Amino acid sequence: MIWSYILAFCRVAIGLVFLFSAVGKLRDLSQFQQTITNFRLLPAQLSRPTSLLFVGAEVAIVLLVALGGRFLLPGFLLALLLLLIFGGALISVLMRQIHTPCNCFGSNEKPVTQADIWRDTAFVLCALGGSVLTLGRMGLEQLEVLAWLLIGGMAIMFVLTASFLDDIVQFFR
Repeated sequence: MIWSYILAFCRVAIGLVFLFSAVGKLRDLSQFQQTITNFRLLPAQLSRPTSLLFVGAEVAIVLLVALGGRFLLPGFLLALLLLLIFGGALISVLMRQIHTPCNCFGSNEKPVTQADIWRDTAFVLCALGGSVLTLGRMGLEQLEVLAWLLIGGMAIMFVLTASFLDDIVQFFR
């Protein structure tokens, strides 16, 4: 039964991460395109199609994990792929000392920091855990509404804490 709770947590958390991310990017898609350009990983002319591809994939992840069933594993795997790509890009930006915002959840002016890598790592572990549990067919029992509400609340707190990790670290410095 514990596996059902963990899988539900991973499912809700990953759905929320990509919902917040897609909505934030869609509010100012041109800013996300500029971020891709600023990362200097691709030629500038590929920034627009890449931004559309990423936002489309984020929306697809939300739909896949929301639908569940046979769509759950593809949703977790696509999330894992995007998070690994994002993480690699963030590491690259830090290593090359490029001072540019991540804009992972919408427009902002804060440059990429190590906290962004830790946030991404937490989300990678969540997507990986969901993938493993789904592949192993563990945690597929039905949960009651109250359990979903409690797990949803915990997932919201996890996503918010991870999303604002840099602000939290700055607050305690």
